[in-house]
Amino acid sequence: MAKVCLGMILSVDGYINDRNGDMGKLYASFEPNDEIQTAMANTGAVVMGRNSFDESEDPDAYADDYEFQVPLFVLTHRPPAKHPKENENLTITFVTDGIESAIRQAREAAAEKDVVVLGADVGQQLLKANLADELQIAIAPIILGGGLRLFEHLDGLEIQLEKLRTIETAKQVEIWYKVLKEQ
Repeated sequence: MAKVCLGMILSVDGYINDRNGDMGKLYASFEPNDEIQTAMANTGAVVMGRNSFDESEDPDAYADDYEFQVPLFVLTHRPPAKHPKENENLTITFVTDGIESAIRQAREAAAEKDVVVLGADVGQQLLKANLADELQIAIAPIILGGGLRLFEHLDGLEIQLEKLRTIETAKQVEIWYKVLKEQ
């Protein structure tokens, strides 16, 4: 069965964007490598929140140049009036009935491939619902001092992790963790 992996890049002090909501400074250090390329090739579906989806100024651009050309499931309370452009690989489904539904639909679409979850709010919902199998955290070499924290609203939730692997590039470190589920 497909794994569900929450993947995010964050600053050393735990922010996924700066005080203005910009993520550009974090991605300035991103260097794709063989392991990242393999993980991306094994992605069969992506789940993201509406805020992450709206980062693109042109929603139709997902079909043309988004790094994951797979089905996208956008968790939202308000689907757009006009459905964005799709292609033979990338479809967009707006899910209004919760994280469990979004993950179920994404797993079905991904078949044997993995599901990648992007976004702070959706990531927090995923962790609270105990639906994450892995975390992939890239640490950018910057301290932002403010912005949106990935693990801000977990309401005292304690999650045990087991380190699977570490990837070190010239500019950043990525750590992959298995989420240990309570039996």
